[in-house]
Amino acid sequence: MESLRPSPASACAPHRKRYAAALALAAGMLAWPTLAGTLTGTLQSQIQLTAGCVIAGSSGNASGVNFGLLDFGTRPSTFTGIVNATASGGESVSGPTQIVCSPDVLGISILVGPGSYAGQGGSIGAGSRAMRNGSTAAYIPYDVFRDPAHSQAYPTGAAITGITVPANGVPFALPIYGQINKSDPSALPAGMYTDTLQITLTY
Repeated sequence: MESLRPSPASACAPHRKRYAAALALAAGMLAWPTLAGTLTGTLQSQIQLTAGCVIAGSSGNASGVNFGLLDFGTRPSTFTGIVNATASGGESVSGPTQIVCSPDVLGISILVGPGSYAGQGGSIGAGSRAMRNGSTAAYIPYDVFRDPAHSQAYPTGAAITGITVPANGVPFALPIYGQINKSDPSALPAGMYTDTLQITLTY
C-alpha cells in the first residue's frame, strides 16, 4: 500500500508550478504598468501681424534701409540735355527698387530730403538738389519726382502724401525718379558726382 502513496517531491510539484506562474505574472505587471488616467484639453497657437511696408528683399528693419541708387550712368564732361534715372538695387536686390505693403495699407507718403548740396550748380541747369564731384566745387543739379513722367517733383522740405498702394500686397516700384537737366554746354571736371538723399516712407 505504501507504494501507492505519492512521494513528497511529487506532492510539492503542483505548488511549485503555481508559485512560478505567480512570480511570472508579478514580473509582467512590474514591466507593463497599467495607465492610471488621462488628461484632455486644448493648446492654442497664435501670431500677431502688424500693418506695414518694406523694401522687397529686406529683413523688415524700419531704419537704416537701403532704398537703392539713382544711377545716371556715364556721360562726357561736355554733355547737355536731360538724363533720367530710376531707383534700383534697393536692399541689394537687382532691378528697380520694389516696395511691398500689407493689404490693409491703402496709401503712403514719402519725404525725400534735400541731400547734401541743395541749391548748388544752378548756373548750369535746373534742379533743387545737386551732386558734387568729390571735395571740389563742381556740381551737377538734379531733381527727383514721384512719377516716371517727371511731372511732380518732391519738395526739399515736405512729404508727398496720398501715394496709392496696389491692392493685395502686390510689389510696386519705389515712386522716386531722378532727372538731370543740364542746359549749359560748358564742360565740367571729369569724375564721380554723388549725393545722398534721406528717404522717409510713412504708411
